[in-house]
Parts: sequence; structure tokens; C-alpha cells
Amino acid sequence: MDFNLNDEMSKLFLGADQLKGKEIKEIDYLVDKLIPRGALCALVGESDTGKSSLLRQLAVSLAYGDSDFLGFSLNDNCRNVVYISTEDGEMSTAVWLNKYFGDDLVDNGILSKLKFLFVTHNLLDNIKKVVHKNCVDLIIVDSYADIFEGSMNDSNIVRSFLSKYNDLAIQYGVTIVFLHHTKKSSEGARPNKNSILGSQGFEAKMRSVMMLTKDKEDTTHRHLCVVKNNYLPEKDKKLSYVIKFNENLSFEATDKRVDFNDLDNPEYLDKAKELLAQGKSLRDVSESLNELGYVVSKSTLQRRLK
Repeated sequence: MDFNLNDEMSKLFLGADQLKGKEIKEIDYLVDKLIPRGALCALVGESDTGKSSLLRQLAVSLAYGDSDFLGFSLNDNCRNVVYISTEDGEMSTAVWLNKYFGDDLVDNGILSKLKFLFVTHNLLDNIKKVVHKNCVDLIIVDSYADIFEGSMNDSNIVRSFLSKYNDLAIQYGVTIVFLHHTKKSSEGARPNKNSILGSQGFEAKMRSVMMLTKDKEDTTHRHLCVVKNNYLPEKDKKLSYVIKFNENLSFEATDKRVDFNDLDNPEYLDKAKELLAQGKSLRDVSESLNELGYVVSKSTLQRRLK
């Protein structure tokens, strides 16, 4: 018996034949290898790493129609970007823009394609009004904690909240990137999606999660790490991209990549040695460290102790 739907329902329920007929072979990226198009994504990290500067720089690059961002190909559509700023107001944002451009000539017509929003009242409704009438490539929410309503540790509430933004992303094909923070107890630890502040429900709703961490030796260097991406092979999620933070409060690409295992903070080793001296097994020590916020496996702990 045929599967019959009326015209209205046929728009909601798509047949597998229709999807296969699209002949889509690869995921469409807004920023190659980092940010897929039409999905929820996140940039997370501890305080004072330059997360906001990185996202503002991405917003400017998209508005200007740059071919790449820090070496990653950009695949813009209409080059319109909305930046929702809850932490930095008009003054701080203006300072950043003038610092970023310096004495360079600015095309105001192009720059106007980047819109900042500093008021979050009726935020979702206002976003819907904008994307309904305009093609928008990217919406940046800086930061997630300021717009979230409810307990950040309640997975059901988190998923329900984010589902509204996910529906919007799917319906209008707009990418939404949330800036969020990691747990204080995980500062300096190996980049890991389990270090994200709040419920696991946040990470679960994201199609891609990037983490920005400081280099342990060079204060100007940051490590951009892809800790989750449903569409990337595992080999691409084990090495960081080293980027340099410059005097213009923006980032420059380098050719360096570093293994995640070399980015963890050795401070936990002292605690591990103390626990081992008490007669605990490596497994018990690993579990104790995880409870303290250090995300470290038994095998990694064993390797580092050697």
C-alpha cells in the first residue's frame, strides 16, 4: 500500500527517495572542517582566551566575503551576519572594531552586513523576524549562559531550550554558534568535550564543538581544538590548530598543529602521585582525578607518569 500524504504533510515528511535524489555526498560547511552550515555549533573555553575576538573576526571575514578564515575555506552565501553580544556593549565592541582595522580603509557598505544586537529581550522572536526576511549566513550568540533560561545542569531543560534554535537553523539554513565556557576545575586540562560547563545536553545538541585553550609556554599562542564534529574523521580531532593572538586583538594562522595529549596540565600528576602513594590503583586514581575535573584516562595517566 502506498504511503499517501496531503500536500501540507508532504512538506514535513520527506521520503528517503527524495533525500537520496538530492545526491548530496558531503556535508556543506560554512567554515571548512570547523562549522557546518545550517546547524548548531559552539566555541568553548576558559576565560581570557580570546573567544569573543575570534568569533568577531570570523564575523568580519564573512561580511567581507573573504575566501578563507585562518586558513579554513569560507563558503558564504549572502555574507550577512548577526552577532548577539551580551557581555560586551556598544563601547567595547566599537573599541574592538577600531583596534582590529587600525588605520585600514573600511568599506562601510560591506561592514554594515554585520549587525550587532545588544538587547536580548524577546531574542528568539527578533531573530526569527530577521532571518524570515533576510538571508543570514551566521548568527553568533556571545554568550550562551546569558540567554539560557533554567538550570544549566538539567539536560532536559537544556535540550528543550536549544531545540528552538535548532529548528530555526534547519528551517532557514542559518548556522548558529554559541560561545560558552568550560569548568573552572578543567583549566589547563587536555581539551575534551566533557569539560564544558553544565549539562551534557548542551554538547549533545551541537553538531560541532571547538575549544580554545592557551599555550602553556607562549602567551601569544592559542590552540583551536575540534573536540566534537559529527562529520569529521577521528584523525582530524586529535591535533590542535595553533593560532597567534596579535596586538590588534585578532588571530593569525600558523602552520603548527599539536597533539591534544601534549596540551594537558601536568599539575594533576602531583595529585596522581600522592594518590598512588596511598596504595590506590591507576584506575582509582583516574576516577578520582575525573571527579576533581581533570579529564584523564587510565592509559593517558600511565603514559604521563612514565
